[in-house]
Amino acid sequence: MQKKRAVVLQQEWGGKPCDHPAFAKEYDLGARTGSFICTQCGRTFTFREKAEIVAVRPAEDTAE
Repeated sequence: MQKKRAVVLQQEWGGKPCDHPAFAKEYDLGARTGSFICTQCGRTFTFREKAEIVAVRPAEDTAE
């Protein structure tokens, strides 16, 4: 996701709480930055921050 798009998402989201359900790689002027963007609220995270968020999520039960 382009950094410009993330800024627009942040403005549209308006600072509400977000559980950051999905992430996209961040790009600025077409170059990969190494960061990740929440696809819901537009907040930028480092690789470590993203990993910590994903690690504390409950495991999805795929057995039926």
